[in-house]
Amino acid sequence: MRGGIVRLFAILILVLSGAPAQAAPNDIASKGMEWSSGPDVFSVARDLTIDRKVEGTLSAAGEVVIVTANAEVKGDTWIAARRAAVEGEIEGDLSIRAQEALINGEVKGDVTFYGLDLTLGPDADIRGNVSYYSPSSARIDRNAKVGGEINGHDIATARGQADAPPPIRPDTRERWRERHIEEQWEGPRLAAPGYHMSAGGAVFFGVIALLIVFLAPITTLRMRDALVGQPLPAIGLGLLWLIGLPVVIVLVAITIVGLPLAFVMLMLWPLGMIFGLAATIAALAEYLASRIGEMGRGGLGRVVGVVLASAVIWLAISIPVLGALVWLLVVAGGIGLLYLGFRRTPL
Repeated sequence: MRGGIVRLFAILILVLSGAPAQAAPNDIASKGMEWSSGPDVFSVARDLTIDRKVEGTLSAAGEVVIVTANAEVKGDTWIAARRAAVEGEIEGDLSIRAQEALINGEVKGDVTFYGLDLTLGPDADIRGNVSYYSPSSARIDRNAKVGGEINGHDIATARGQADAPPPIRPDTRERWRERHIEEQWEGPRLAAPGYHMSAGGAVFFGVIALLIVFLAPITTLRMRDALVGQPLPAIGLGLLWLIGLPVVIVLVAITIVGLPLAFVMLMLWPLGMIFGLAATIAALAEYLASRIGEMGRGGLGRVVGVVLASAVIWLAISIPVLGALVWLLVVAGGIGLLYLGFRRTPL
């Protein structure tokens, strides 16, 4: 966990500081930055392709990150992306944080995955254990090889071992790569971002919203009033937090004394997005419960409201093209609603 935070922090500094980076080699598919510390490599780009040998550890971040079959990493590999594909040889451990990930190469260490969908292709050869934290079961091709144990942790229902994974289609590798490589911005035209929330994810955020509704009823009422009466200020406050916090992290981290505080703030950033989305569900649930009459009263009414609000937001985020914008407004608005709700709550 600590190693992942350090890598994410280093990449964040590269992105936000705008400092000049060394010339990227030919295997960087699009404009980005790369920084080397001894044999270790940090790379960040919107569409990132690694197609060479790395003598140390590799830390990579981007919208699409692909480690090709020609790549070889001597140390550990850490990837943060919306979609990631690993087809090369990893001699150390592999850790992926992504919406979707395909592993179709050789990994001599352990594999850890946090995200929505994990696929092990027919050429996957993993010597160690596979641990994944996801609302859906991993898709594992029958020809994939895993020397250790496969441990699935369902973040939606908190089950220890995931159900048996569904069979993978033979053409998954080709379909996956084609869909992920071709889904890009082309000039001024806007391509569909492809963002979606799974049913398990909707349940996960609905459970958090239920906790907010029942543990902080007064705050939830204030968030509902702010949702109806102050939606734009709430969204503005949330956007200020989402954009401003990374800047503050970089400024705080300039001094060695501020590094511990910067690490804490870095962990608060993704937590803010999670609780922001849940707060919007809670506020919308309270509003819907107040509009459905007798059924909306009491504890049962709050549960019904959360179910309806989760379904509405789930469907809205799933709208093609507009889904990503809806997600941003929901998260930013929820962060602002939390501030407005707690600000008015007596201590």
